[in-house]
Amino acid sequence: MKNPLKSLYNWVLSWAEKPGGEVALYSLAFTEASFFPVPPDPLLIAFCLSKPNRSLNFALFTTIFSVIGGIFGYLIGFALFEIVG
Repeated sequence: MKNPLKSLYNWVLSWAEKPGGEVALYSLAFTEASFFPVPPDPLLIAFCLSKPNRSLNFALFTTIFSVIGGIFGYLIGFALFEIVG
């Protein structure tokens, strides 16, 4: 039987090799900061390990999309507080 953590590790690393992987990373950072609590850190680590020369770009853009997602989450709360809260 294959180790489940090893298969998860390989699956996350495979995203770093896919053409749409960066979009997935930045989308995950945005949605995690807004409303979907799944951290993008494992995917970010996989990207940084697979392409170390672009690590700073990955970290920078993940941070930017996370901040934008946080602002979006704040705006959701600000706009819907009277209705939902």
